[in-house]
Amino acid sequence: MLKQMLFPITILSLAIALFYSWTLTFQGDPWLVTTGTNVLQILAGTLSFIWLYQAYRSAEARHKSFWLLLQLALILYTAGNWIWLILQFSQGTENSTILSSVVWLSSYLIFLVALIFKTRELSNEFSENSYLFNIAVFIITVASISFHYLINPVLELSGESWLITMTAIIYPVADITILLVVSILYYLIRKNKQQEVLLFLLIGFFIQIAADFLYVYVSYKESYQPGHLVDLLWLLSVLLFGFSGYYSKSDKRNELWKLKSTANDKGTAFPYVSILILLMLVMHSYQFDFNGLSSGLLIIFIMVLGRQLQVLLRNRQLVEQYRYLAYHDQLTDLRNRSSFNEEIEHFLADYPTKQMALLLIDLDQFKVVNDTMGHHIGDLVLVKTAERLQAALDPDMLLYRLGGDEFIIVVLDATDEKCEAVANKLLDNFNESLDVDEYQINITPSIGISKYPEHGYTPEDLMKNADAAMYVSKEKGKNGYSFFNAELSQEKSRKMTIENALKKAIQRDQFILYYQPKVVLGTRKIIGMEALLRWRHPDLGWVSPVEFIPVAEETGQIVAIGEWVLEEACRQNKQWQDAGYPPLNISVNVSVLQFKHGKFLETVERILGKTGLDTRYLELEITESIMQNIKESKKILVSLQQMGIKISIDDFGTGYSSLHVLQKLPIDTLKIDKSFVDELDIDELNPMVKAIIDLGLNLDMTLVAEGIESENQMNVLIEHGCTIGQGYLFSKPVAPEDFEGLMQIPGMLAEELEHGIVR
Repeated sequence: MLKQMLFPITILSLAIALFYSWTLTFQGDPWLVTTGTNVLQILAGTLSFIWLYQAYRSAEARHKSFWLLLQLALILYTAGNWIWLILQFSQGTENSTILSSVVWLSSYLIFLVALIFKTRELSNEFSENSYLFNIAVFIITVASISFHYLINPVLELSGESWLITMTAIIYPVADITILLVVSILYYLIRKNKQQEVLLFLLIGFFIQIAADFLYVYVSYKESYQPGHLVDLLWLLSVLLFGFSGYYSKSDKRNELWKLKSTANDKGTAFPYVSILILLMLVMHSYQFDFNGLSSGLLIIFIMVLGRQLQVLLRNRQLVEQYRYLAYHDQLTDLRNRSSFNEEIEHFLADYPTKQMALLLIDLDQFKVVNDTMGHHIGDLVLVKTAERLQAALDPDMLLYRLGGDEFIIVVLDATDEKCEAVANKLLDNFNESLDVDEYQINITPSIGISKYPEHGYTPEDLMKNADAAMYVSKEKGKNGYSFFNAELSQEKSRKMTIENALKKAIQRDQFILYYQPKVVLGTRKIIGMEALLRWRHPDLGWVSPVEFIPVAEETGQIVAIGEWVLEEACRQNKQWQDAGYPPLNISVNVSVLQFKHGKFLETVERILGKTGLDTRYLELEITESIMQNIKESKKILVSLQQMGIKISIDDFGTGYSSLHVLQKLPIDTLKIDKSFVDELDIDELNPMVKAIIDLGLNLDMTLVAEGIESENQMNVLIEHGCTIGQGYLFSKPVAPEDFEGLMQIPGMLAEELEHGIVR
């Protein structure tokens, strides 16, 4: 910025040096001083005109009129100096003439038109008008001071020429008008970076207006002499007009004056400063009558007082709006969680003996709507839901939106019958689809009910218990309601304990892998093993996978747990191989969430690289549910196969299966679920078992039967063609050291089997 400002600083410094060199050299000759200052004014006007003309040529079409008006005004301004200079030489006088004053006044009017033109242009781009108050105060202050010290004294003079009177009256009025427009422009360019070059122009006008006021004052005091500071200020103002054109045509606008938008930072103090200035001037003048100063002071005081009253009123409205927003949901306009917490506290404190019930409502299919139709439709569903919930309320009930798709209704004087009636009415209101845009959306609520004081004495207990009851409604099939009971409290408490403990189970080494051997049916020789997760909690004891795995999947912790299981199983298998045990294939269960995780393949590669286990000794067991997104699943399965990892479908026949898709997937093994194996004791000719075995053999897959517990089951499976199994008949899942003991039994490990049995 300093480098770019070097040019105007140099020009202005040169102008000041020439001005004072000439005036000091010829200070004894007023005619020569006046002639020199006139010549400098003409040179400055000509140079500035050239810069403005260049700006006009390079400007966009919509800006050309502004620069053209500035050129015209500057031509007239310079022409006034030419007229004066010519008359100086022809008449030998150093005083300005009536004709020069008329031409200068004409230039002021054109300057004013140009400024108004630019003001209208920028005002269309900037809608804020709060700055007008400060500008009005500024203009009133200047007008009051001008009238008191400049205009009024001259009007009271008698015997003076009409030229002095005109100068004293018309020029201050014109200057004040220009000052008003310039002040507005100053605020506007602070909001428009592309117009920052106009700051040169505005500074020029401020200097020019200050010079005009000073000239009138010194003329009134009869202290003006050629070469006065006024002449220098006029000279500098003309050069500043030209700089605005110079930098505009040089296309350096965005690098010059980096003004921050601080119009509201310091402007608030300006009216009070104006009052203080006028008050000091009134006291200094010792004139407490109704004059220009006191009039301006009174007007500004009334304006400031009115503005303060307006601010107070607006602040009160804002406080009310903020309070409303703080206690209401912006989407549905219902009371929000903050409102609920405050109002329920007041109710329990004011009416400790009255009954009350909370009905916690959660929408059953809302996540599906959000995921498939987008959040915009989801928001509209919430709005429609709020309307239907309100339609089911009685006057003594309150409805709140807690967040997401959770709502809560507070029922006063609540009995079981009243709560059931409200719940049934709510369910009935959602029998019909919601009309959302062009969609017909079916949404049902699950409702949990807790009552005060039976189910809790605090808002926290009542909410917790209503939440537990709501989850029971979901587990029952959704679209229903449930009352809280003590058993629910225990179940939820244990579930929360398990959920919280799972987060630290890996770090605290509470997990352990057990291993169940896979054997050749008939010989019972071990050909592989399955890694099974066990959890030993210091307080809860042994927690069944049936209990903690669903919680891990629900909370998303199954991804981290599954990663730990895979790494530990690979590490243990590699450790046994390094210890000299014959290499065995190890099967590891992979959850759907883990399988769909974006970095699943990277995780498998990293673990195999870290543990050093050969990929041919790893088998991943997945469930049939992966076939619901077959396109993505196939990509992952193919990548695993290319790595040399085997794939097994666990619990085959119990979930979603597509035989058409199955034959296109790189599957190595089908595992027959224990539920089918159990039925063999009842019906040895069970057609499902035979069909699964035949399917696997026809697809050239290995078949493994799970949960074999009797000799009869084993024999039937052998007859049907299944040759590998696992179950309590052979061994339950055992700790690593116990599995080592099994491998050390002579003849316990099978030799490599024929193709078609083990891959």
